[in-house]
Amino acid sequence: MDRETVKLTLLAEALEMNWNSYTVFEPLGELDAFIDRNKAVKLAEALKSGFTLEESVEEILDDGFFRGYLAGMMLHDDSLSLESKEEIARILEDNLLSVLKSADESLPSVDKFYGGPGDYNKRFFPLFEDKDRARSKSSLRENLSLFWYYSKDSYYIPLILWGNELASFLSKNVHKQGLNGEAAEKLKKIMVTVEASYAMSDAVASIVGFQVPKAESDTSSQLPMFSLIMNKNVSTEEIVELIKSITQYSVVNLMYAPVAMTRSDIAEERERAREIVFRVFDSLEDSILAFVLNGADELTINGFLYQIVLQYDFPKLFDRLKSLLEMLNAEFADAALLAIASALIEKKEMKENVESFIEYMKAFKYSFGLVTAGFLLSRKYELEDDSFSTEIKRDGKLDESDYDLLLGLARDFLDDLEVAYQEMVSEYDHLGDLEDVFEELEEITEPCFVSADGSEEVEYSRVPMYTLINAVMRSNDLDDAIEAIENYCDRYIFNFEFVNTLLFLPTKRMDQVMQRLLFSGEMAVDFVDDIADLEDEAYLTSKEESPSNREYLDLIEKYVEKLIDDKNYKEASRAIKTVNPYVNPEDMDNLFSSEMIVCWRTKDFENLRIMLEAIDEESDPKALIVKALMNYFNKEVDAAEGIIIGILQEFPDFIQYLLENDEPDEEDFDRADDGDVRSQKKIDAKLLAEEFREDWFKLKGGKDWLKKVQRVFDEVS
Repeated sequence: MDRETVKLTLLAEALEMNWNSYTVFEPLGELDAFIDRNKAVKLAEALKSGFTLEESVEEILDDGFFRGYLAGMMLHDDSLSLESKEEIARILEDNLLSVLKSADESLPSVDKFYGGPGDYNKRFFPLFEDKDRARSKSSLRENLSLFWYYSKDSYYIPLILWGNELASFLSKNVHKQGLNGEAAEKLKKIMVTVEASYAMSDAVASIVGFQVPKAESDTSSQLPMFSLIMNKNVSTEEIVELIKSITQYSVVNLMYAPVAMTRSDIAEERERAREIVFRVFDSLEDSILAFVLNGADELTINGFLYQIVLQYDFPKLFDRLKSLLEMLNAEFADAALLAIASALIEKKEMKENVESFIEYMKAFKYSFGLVTAGFLLSRKYELEDDSFSTEIKRDGKLDESDYDLLLGLARDFLDDLEVAYQEMVSEYDHLGDLEDVFEELEEITEPCFVSADGSEEVEYSRVPMYTLINAVMRSNDLDDAIEAIENYCDRYIFNFEFVNTLLFLPTKRMDQVMQRLLFSGEMAVDFVDDIADLEDEAYLTSKEESPSNREYLDLIEKYVEKLIDDKNYKEASRAIKTVNPYVNPEDMDNLFSSEMIVCWRTKDFENLRIMLEAIDEESDPKALIVKALMNYFNKEVDAAEGIIIGILQEFPDFIQYLLENDEPDEEDFDRADDGDVRSQKKIDAKLLAEEFREDWFKLKGGKDWLKKVQRVFDEVS
């Protein structure tokens, strides 16, 4: 999703939260002296229109979140004097540091997060030697603080809305105060926090299940460091000293920007970046350097090792290289070997040195990267040892095209780094571009499907308002929260997360919720026509990668289930057939199961038999039950029994609930809400039973057969 779209959506949420006292944020009145009134009014009017905000333009202008966002953009406005921008930066910096200080003071002790001290070492600092461990332990709280900043909206809203713009501006101008002393410490505090945003949005979601707006990409989160490197008034030595002072952070990709810049087409930039890479390599001990690289990603590691191997005398480098490879996470080793092999081929290394490396590689576990690296080096240097080449041969011989093809694959990371560098340049050049913001706000009114860089993958354009939903649920009792969510359903009819939220809340007005579902579901299905207009081969980015697609498809899935529950099979079939061509294969299970149910209940056995061929024991339980129904209907009772036994192994109460001999009690529902797996399986079994009770009872002898299967299961278990 476009960076500014995410930020503008969060700004709209923050305005709602501030007005409804879901959060409290100071108005930042000091900024009024510097804000261009005409630009502010234009932005406020565009926000009000784009997000159908109920508050007046004047109320928007007086809001601290609005002022902070606009001020952050103004830091990169060439029409504003440097003196004015420095004063704006001071105001924003003081405010943001105050927010982070408040967060630090409220951070629970590490005992709240982990067990005994031994757990800290294993989890965070397994590679550090004893002499470094004291330093490592002291940094644990700093790592936890980054997680904490993105766990609460009162902390992460200002960070996301203007933290990157502020940190990038400070990096561009840090030479005026130097990279020592208080100014440098303030910069590091904000820079590290901003650069952690890309990793932290995923970390918070996976650990606590809370969705943090993901405004920054892997490249845009690097803009503060990129801006620092672009600042020619700061020496590479100073930059490396800054990097060395923040190596304790395990979730910040410290070397991504300099490594990407080694692929610049501007010689001066390229050499400056390489100098930073070499100084970091020379000045960090292996354990610290491995810790930094393991906190990076595969692309950064490959680019870093490539530059090191190109630059250094290999016999002197070899022992240290082996030490680093041993300490890298196993997931990085494969690609790292390819990067090293690519560099050795590029630099035309001495043959005996390559032979030593080939011999060293033989100790590694067999993998594609290992074999390819060995093959490329063997062919390039015409080595007698061709043990790796035998793995590449086709029909007992090598094709001349194999070498060029595999070398191209091995060097793909260099092209990827060049793309990353170009993205950083583009994002750097567009910092503070209000015209981009106004264009986004013009387009945001009507929902559509957007594609990044002409990709075939598309994304539903409305960013989910999770921050607002969580604030509503946190700040109200249940009845008031439901009423507020219902109001937002009416206000933001294209943001399907509000209807999806209502579906999970206990309400006495469930009929109204179902009407909302039918209205929104039909609208969502009709939107699919927009995908067809984009590209013949276009399809939806997976739910896992796109929160907006997740909400969009979740709503359609619930809509189809409602149609099936209402026995409106014709409309359910239409919806499925309309949407299916554009659904990512990773997300097909629910709609596929629903289509099977429709085929079963409408006796479309011809299509059902085709679909059943794709079903195996790992398939969705609903699909498995339909297969069991079809098996039983075709008198293939042994096959049907095997499927139901498998279902019972996962949901032991399924048949008892199906026969209405038992059902979950209130405590089961309460425990399921608290995360109890056994209770949740009872709830899931009840839902499955209710879904298919009528299907089984309609089959001749179905009820008695289920009792028999239950007895068999009881005996074998």
